[in-house]
Amino acid sequence: MQFICETCGKEVTPEEGTLSWVDEGNSLRDFKITHKSDQDHNCDPRYVGYIHLWIVTGVTGFTKFTELLADYWVKGYTLDDIKGLKSVLNQIGICIWEKCKK
Repeated sequence: MQFICETCGKEVTPEEGTLSWVDEGNSLRDFKITHKSDQDHNCDPRYVGYIHLWIVTGVTGFTKFTELLADYWVKGYTLDDIKGLKSVLNQIGICIWEKCKK
């Protein structure tokens, strides 16, 4: 499964990507899948929160990510980007589904 980097528009594999978001003022927003910054890419927006894409595309990593979101909400954070969160969760869910079919 290949993802599309939301910064450069090119394909990004789980091994070369990150899932990032803004954690600011008790608000979560701007969920994005991008290349992590390296010698070939400068796409990672360096947001406050991020997780390597290869981690979150596994069942255990995906579960830990949802637990992290629950921890934010317990602390009183609001979700100000439901569309972005749904988009990344859908892409990750498809990736996990395809891995399970193999």
